[in-house]
Amino acid sequence: MFSLDNPTSGPHPVGATTFVVPVRPARVVGTAKIGQQPALQLEEVAFTAYYPAHVEDAAKPKKGLNWLLRPVNQSLRGFVQFGRVSAWLIWPLVYFFGAFIKIPVHINAPLLQPRRDSQDPSEWPLVIFSHGLGGSRTAYSQLCTNIAASGRVVLAIEHRDGTGHAVMSRTWDTSGNPIMKPILYIRENDIIWEPDTAQHDSEDTPLPLRAQQLAFRHHEIYIAYTAFQELVTKGHGKHSLETVDNTPIDWASWSADAGSKSPPIRCDRDVTLSGHSFGGCTVFSLLSTKPPLKDYDRLPVTKALIFDPWLEPLPIPGPSPFSSLAHEVESVASASSTVSLKENPMSAASADNEAPSTKNPVAEQGRPNTANLELLVINSEKFTIWKDHFARLQGVVQEWAPQGQRLLTVVRSQHPSFSDFLVLPVIRTKSARTLMGTIVALSVAFLDNRLREELRVRKTREMEVRVVGKKPDGKPKRELLGEVGDVIVH
Repeated sequence: MFSLDNPTSGPHPVGATTFVVPVRPARVVGTAKIGQQPALQLEEVAFTAYYPAHVEDAAKPKKGLNWLLRPVNQSLRGFVQFGRVSAWLIWPLVYFFGAFIKIPVHINAPLLQPRRDSQDPSEWPLVIFSHGLGGSRTAYSQLCTNIAASGRVVLAIEHRDGTGHAVMSRTWDTSGNPIMKPILYIRENDIIWEPDTAQHDSEDTPLPLRAQQLAFRHHEIYIAYTAFQELVTKGHGKHSLETVDNTPIDWASWSADAGSKSPPIRCDRDVTLSGHSFGGCTVFSLLSTKPPLKDYDRLPVTKALIFDPWLEPLPIPGPSPFSSLAHEVESVASASSTVSLKENPMSAASADNEAPSTKNPVAEQGRPNTANLELLVINSEKFTIWKDHFARLQGVVQEWAPQGQRLLTVVRSQHPSFSDFLVLPVIRTKSARTLMGTIVALSVAFLDNRLREELRVRKTREMEVRVVGKKPDGKPKRELLGEVGDVIVH
């Protein structure tokens, strides 16, 4: 009764394992402070891997991952902070409902080995997922488990930048002993800006806290990818990953065995970046910039699957795809003051304490090459009706995917329709399930390189808007013509 729906998009049972990697010494990212302490201090990176699982043994792994992050009291505090609601109002929902919801996955199951024949890939493709504001590594489990069931490994990052409702992170005392530290959702008015670093009302940085959180997220994604790649390519004992609660797992299943010519997961090429809302903003930001540190190799991303991206944290114009040409021009610019640079959208911090750069090194050198990147943006009806934001999104998609048919809207969908919140047990509706099914089908089809075929069997329509009343502020209330789950191809 309190379980989310089982994945249906593929033949594989799904496992889930949560990994952490310590960051020692800790890194301070940005200049934001809460009290006298840095607001964004990177001490540990965490992510839940959803993957095709091997569950044929007599003793099957335990099934049912907690959807609500533990401890429950910290999740409650986080939702209060995020939603600005009374704890007395929501504590029954958290303790008597949310605490019992399970994700139907096999916890810490071994990774299923690809059959390496014509029916399965020789390696499972890798997808990295970034959550939105108030989200978590479990809040998009319906998307993540369905992508995993189709034959992929999904790393759902737990962002510890104050954008999740609550997380528990490890810090270390002076003797090196770990201490659990809660990180709750951070609001703008929680932040103290030093007079010489205040960035309020800057054209280059319209939302300074979000800009520094983006820089923090860049580090998290690069660290997670690097540590996971080491596990897959080098094997156990040659990586920095741990399980979140030190539970023993079958580490050998995650890397190439002695008889294999290749590892079971494809990390060195064809990686997909995905995200919702601020997570979609994160994907655009990351792909439009160089790595935040020279120690990081650029992610081998060839696909971007983005849901309802929130573009406001990114300075206008842009973002634009990063190119090697841009990197070369920037290198020349740093060595010579004679190179004239043009203002650019968001760029990641090039050092731990730097605010993101806002310069575009491409200048007049031409448009970045997007031939090696496939993009799909799936928008909600609400974000498409948001006129100014949607107009900007159309320009961004045209820049990134001039081939067209890379921006879709699902009729009657809302901003939370991409997460689990509207399909939770008891409160889910037929419409919410239909919308999630449509989103999953389009996503998997895109990853399988059969999006055009999927659109042919879907009910598609032109975009038409009608007025259906008035909002409380007197402005017209509008909606798209169509039925629940119809797809608009822009």
